[in-house]
Amino acid sequence: MAQIDTQAIIDALTLKLRTEYPDAVIDDEDAPQGIRPGAILVNLTNAGQSQLNPHRFHRTPQFDVLYFSDNSNAECAAVADNLCMVLDTITTPGGDILHGSGMTWSIEDFVLHFLVSYNHNVIRSNEQITMETLDFQEEGR
Repeated sequence: MAQIDTQAIIDALTLKLRTEYPDAVIDDEDAPQGIRPGAILVNLTNAGQSQLNPHRFHRTPQFDVLYFSDNSNAECAAVADNLCMVLDTITTPGGDILHGSGMTWSIEDFVLHFLVSYNHNVIRSNEQITMETLDFQEEGR
């Protein structure tokens, strides 16, 4: 099990989307100029962290998966239905399996906004910094 960070979740999301939609242009940066129908964009919309104990934290990142349709709300609705199944679980590059939660979606101007959260716990390493050793010799009288 590897330490999970936001980029690992984005990588897992885009890999899962590329597998399901191999012909789509999938990006995790800003929307490029002249975006074409069928393109998918993944954005982190918000995130939070709460402390569970001194070394353990609960993180709540939420992502917006945008699907750009060709003037069809019905197509957006069908993609939303499919994304519920596809994004139910993702596997990070480190092998961790995350379950999607809080899935909601809306359609605005033929663009699907599919929101999904991948809540998880992280552990801060308890690395102790030790002092260097001091060697000395005592001379007697």
